[in-house]
Amino acid sequence: MLLEFSVKNFLSIKDEVIFSLYASSEIKGHEERNLIPVVVGQYILKTAVVYGANASGKSNLIKAMGFMGSVIANSLKLNPNEPIVSSQNYPSFQLHPETAKMPVEMEISFLYQDIYYHYGFALDAHKIHREWLYSAPQENESLLFERRLDDGEYKYDIPETFSIANGFTQDQTLPANTLLLAVLAKFTDSPARRVMEWMGNTFNVISSPDEEAYEGFTYSKLDEEDYRTEILNFLKVADIGIEDVFLESVTATDWPNNIPKKLRKQLKQLVSTEEAKRVVFQHNIFNDSGKVSGKKHWGQNHESAGTQKLFALSGPLIETLRKGEILVIDELDAKLHPMMMRFLLDLFHSQAHNPHGAQLIFATHDTQLLSPRFFRRDQVWFTEKNSYGATELYSLADFELDDAADFSRDYFQGRYNAVPFIGDLRLFYKGVEHGER
Repeated sequence: MLLEFSVKNFLSIKDEVIFSLYASSEIKGHEERNLIPVVVGQYILKTAVVYGANASGKSNLIKAMGFMGSVIANSLKLNPNEPIVSSQNYPSFQLHPETAKMPVEMEISFLYQDIYYHYGFALDAHKIHREWLYSAPQENESLLFERRLDDGEYKYDIPETFSIANGFTQDQTLPANTLLLAVLAKFTDSPARRVMEWMGNTFNVISSPDEEAYEGFTYSKLDEEDYRTEILNFLKVADIGIEDVFLESVTATDWPNNIPKKLRKQLKQLVSTEEAKRVVFQHNIFNDSGKVSGKKHWGQNHESAGTQKLFALSGPLIETLRKGEILVIDELDAKLHPMMMRFLLDLFHSQAHNPHGAQLIFATHDTQLLSPRFFRRDQVWFTEKNSYGATELYSLADFELDDAADFSRDYFQGRYNAVPFIGDLRLFYKGVEHGER
């Protein structure tokens, strides 16, 4: 269960921003549907949504979460002198002469197997500057380790009991590009390993708005009958006319005749070494009386863009709900009807469909969801760039207003900022026609 994420000096984010899923005790409403109880009197939000103008930093917040996960996952794969990230792609805030060369800083806190963890790092393209891990098996948070670069040498603060239990001595030499977390996770079933497990298996970030980034996962699940049934039920409930979906083997006879010879040869080699399959959708054929008279099968390209996205989303969504995981996704509303967005949101807010406390975090421009009918004020977040081109992040809970206010109307009126400023269109006409209108 994600609790908080903070980031500093990453892409358009210059100063630290904190994204929190702690429910505010001062805000009322949707307690049973939108909140997860953790201890007496404390709740965590099931969902959160991020609004903002284009280029305001919504996507960069999500990219930061994905970046943290990829750094952790790839740490032990790097050679000692290999960069953590290439210098030309180093994602620091570039619109200030000092921050461009300073470390990126990230920190995340979460509950995993009913234990609280709090992990973070500061790094540049080539080395770790600082890294820390705290845990709270009981009520009080305690330091498990801290590693920091001081005058070119690493200093460690590791309680002796933790050091002994995890097989690590402070005189060991670690490469500057390697996380201590990843090294400690190799030894035992330690807190470090559980952090790695949670980041790799439970905290799922989709920062690309293109469904090709995740549709492969859905394809892989169609071979599992129980998942295929759930995917089909998901598509039927969405009412897009699909009666069945399955994978079928592809042979050379299925390819169009106009495929170039060179490509045809390459495809034949691929099919001869691996079993190639394609997704097939089944639709009903109706006669003039409206009765089903047959079945029609066709491939994914015959479906609408919205249907293709819903199908691609079905695998990650079902997996998230089944296992009580966290799904973070950018531009969730792209290609989807507003009613589909409500349907997806209801899946997470419904106790029947979300019994394990799965969480959904997404960026969107769908202002029809910006309403107290769907969200509490502490579930709504905004990004806005200041006069220095840096992203600021804030919550609707920061504003003094009634919980039943018309969020969408006030948003369009600029009460919460985070909306684009459209200039004088006459300047555009001059640019196009080189004259006055």
